[in-house]
Amino acid sequence: MKSISISQIIDIILLILLLLFIGQNLENIKVKLFMFGFDMPIVVLIAIGFFIGFFTAKVFKK
Repeated sequence: MKSISISQIIDIILLILLLLFIGQNLENIKVKLFMFGFDMPIVVLIAIGFFIGFFTAKVFKK
């Protein structure tokens, strides 16, 4: 029988926290960009911001 490592326990805890965060942020908000407006869940907007920041950091990495 395999034992669970510390990193697996931390991964499970982080996954549970991520699922709780997503569950709490499913509410739609109105996003206005220039003359356009649309509704999207808060968690999607946060994810878009994260990925834009991540890829910007990758592009401009020294």
